[in-house]
Amino acid sequence: MTIKTIYIARHGYRSNWLPHGPYPPPPTGVNSDVPLAEHGLKQAKELAHYIMSIENQPEMIFSSPFYRCLQTAEPISDLLQLPINLERGIGEWYKPDRDIIPEPASFDVLNNFFYGKLREEWSSTVIPSSAGETEEQIFERCKKFWPLFIEKVEKSCPNIETILLVTHAATKIALGMNLLGFDNCREPIDDEGNIIRSGSCSLDKYDLISNEEEEYGEIPFSQRHWKITMNGNTEFLTQGEEMHWDFKYGFEAGSDADIKARQAAAALKNGDLSGETASKMAPVVANKADDTEYEHVYVSMDLPSEHHKKKAEIEPTATFQYSGLDTKAPLVKVGDKVYEGTWKKLIGTELAFPNAATVKKVNHESQDGVDVEIDKVQENEEEPAPEKIYRITDRLVLNNVRPM
Repeated sequence: MTIKTIYIARHGYRSNWLPHGPYPPPPTGVNSDVPLAEHGLKQAKELAHYIMSIENQPEMIFSSPFYRCLQTAEPISDLLQLPINLERGIGEWYKPDRDIIPEPASFDVLNNFFYGKLREEWSSTVIPSSAGETEEQIFERCKKFWPLFIEKVEKSCPNIETILLVTHAATKIALGMNLLGFDNCREPIDDEGNIIRSGSCSLDKYDLISNEEEEYGEIPFSQRHWKITMNGNTEFLTQGEEMHWDFKYGFEAGSDADIKARQAAAALKNGDLSGETASKMAPVVANKADDTEYEHVYVSMDLPSEHHKKKAEIEPTATFQYSGLDTKAPLVKVGDKVYEGTWKKLIGTELAFPNAATVKKVNHESQDGVDVEIDKVQENEEEPAPEKIYRITDRLVLNNVRPM
């Protein structure tokens, strides 16, 4: 028989997404193999009960071997009384520039946590690169995965028609875009501009196009055609869709950088920089007369441009704030826009001439009556002082932060 229906679910709400700690360590000891939060465990149960309520239920369960996915699959396994097959081919997406590329725990380790739930006989179809993957490479991984995986399922379990895969946001999207016949992970899937939704514990459903089903036993998987009949479904979740992610975000889904960017975007959207975010967003005042009060830091900064032919520049009167300048991914606010920064080393030589301009303090009355200080750079018409020249060695590349 032929696989006719494929469900793909994302894992539930992760513990490191909670606004406050303490955060539990990875139970498996694997870097970044975080467990679900209590809210995520509740979502997993809601997903399981929803799957039990539908007519066309999965007959086999496959899961990424990372702990959060197995926690999501466990209540489904319990209700359907089906074992969970570990499949590294649907594992997490890790970018190549990551310090550590985690490899999931072994079957023996995972079996200690999910004893009697895992099926040892299944061996993974594809192994993700241990060096990490670009966006294009995870798409290619999923493209390679599908025909090998489906052929293996149909040969080893010929009576199976409906399967469930429990995976991660990026992999869920890449798997779906390959099923639908697209060439990358970012294209809209219809004329209305919709994309594959990937909130926590969301569920997709793909059906084999019905008028061709009878022939597909002899046709290679690459020539089969699928349609999406359920896109990021979260109607069964008490809180609805949460933590949607797609490749336009730029960060690994659910990573610390992703969470930090979401928090900053939420604060910006709400116009609230008075809380924890505000305490980390220190104002930068350049060239103040009292040199003992402020530290002068010179870096080259690249802003993303909305128009490829027009260079992005910071207005001299713009309010400039930063957070975590001593971290790998500082946040920078320029005017009303928040960016995520990445440190790079400059190629070539760039110099700063602080004496080429002076700073004049201008007090502006804000709408709520609070004085806001804005530094205005003007040409120095006085006789120039002895020149100080600084060689800039670091470059901060800024990327747009998308609102939640």
